[in-house]
Amino acid sequence: MLGERLGLTVQQRGDRSVRADGTIGGRRVEVEISGDAARSEFRRFLFGLNTLSSRNRREKWHSTLTVSVVNPERLIGTIESSVDVNDPNWNPREYDPRNGRSVAVDSSGLQRVLTPSIHERLMSVMDDIRIDVTATDVRLDDDNTAIPGSGTSYVAGSVLHHYQGTPQPWPERALVGPPWWIDLLCDIADEVDR
Repeated sequence: MLGERLGLTVQQRGDRSVRADGTIGGRRVEVEISGDAARSEFRRFLFGLNTLSSRNRREKWHSTLTVSVVNPERLIGTIESSVDVNDPNWNPREYDPRNGRSVAVDSSGLQRVLTPSIHERLMSVMDDIRIDVTATDVRLDDDNTAIPGSGTSYVAGSVLHHYQGTPQPWPERALVGPPWWIDLLCDIADEVDR
C-alpha cells in the first residue's frame, strides 16, 4: 500500500523480508525490513517446547532506511535520540516519549543539522534510535523485537512502522510511520547538504 503512495518500488523477498526503493523529493530512498524465521508451531508441540518462555519468545527484526546526500562539507557522525533512565527528570510512571529523552550528536558539525523542527521530531520518537550520517547517505539502522504470532509482529518489530504522535486506528496506524521517518531523514539530508 505504501509503495504506491510514496512512489517506491517494493520487492517482497519471502514472507519476512521486504525492500523498497525509489526517489522521493529528488533523493534516493531505500528501505529494508527483515525478520528471523519463526519457529514452527508443530516442532514446538512435537518436541515439548511449548513452555511459557518459548511462547513468549520474541522475533528479531532489522530495519534500515537510507536517504542519499551530496554532503559537500563531508559531515560524518551520529545523531541519537534516547531516554536516560538515570536522568533525574526521568519518571517511570509517566508515559511520554520526552520523559528523560535527549538528542545528541557526536560531531560538532552535525549540531547545525538539528533545526528546531528536526529536534522536536527526534524528541517525540518512542524508541531509542541512532541515525548515521556518512559521506553518501543518512541512515537509520535499527534492530528490534516483537512477540510472534500476533499477526502484527512485522509492524511491531520494525521501528519504521511505529506510529508517531496520536495513535490512529488500524490499519492506518501501521501506515503513518514510514512516511514520517522518510520525511525526517530527507529533512536531515537537506540540512546536511545545505
